Amino acid sequence: MRHVFMLTLLVAMLGGFGCERGAPAPQAEGHDHAQHHHAHDAPKPTTSPSKEPPAPAGPRIETGAFILAVAPAQPKYRVGKPGAFEIALEGRGEWHVNQEYPIRVELSAPEGAGVAKQELVKDDAKEFGEKKVRFLAPVAPSAAGEHEVSCDVSFALCTDENCVLERRTVAMKLEVQ
Repeated sequence: MRHVFMLTLLVAMLGGFGCERGAPAPQAEGHDHAQHHHAHDAPKPTTSPSKEPPAPAGPRIETGAFILAVAPAQPKYRVGKPGAFEIALEGRGEWHVNQEYPIRVELSAPEGAGVAKQELVKDDAKEFGEKKVRFLAPVAPSAAGEHEVSCDVSFALCTDENCVLERRTVAMKLEVQ
């Protein structure tokens, strides 16, 4: 009987660690999570970013919950001239960017594209709000031609009832003259 009680207690304690709707974002000091209920019994939102299949890498991913895009930040790129491209994330509808989650953009491109940093974090953002996050990634191209730049973005989105973690990839062609 004692073993049954201990097993029941253990299952009850561990039951709170799983979440079928996505992991709640980490709490940071000073963040008022009272505005986000994160209840496991709350109704599921009609749009859930984690339920939509990942799109192939392209310059833009658009779901009912967010838009993630990479685009040139200037009309032309030239060998030896510094420039930048933009990575932008926008929450849609009831979804907003979790301000406490450590958003990260991992950049990859051929050497000739001249991507200055391999990783961008919150402190690198040019704009960081609940509805929009925008990065300008510096480049100094060293070779002419078409270079594919890939951005692997890790972020968290929340509604009043739920937070989900996302990892999506967008890519674009950087044409250098």
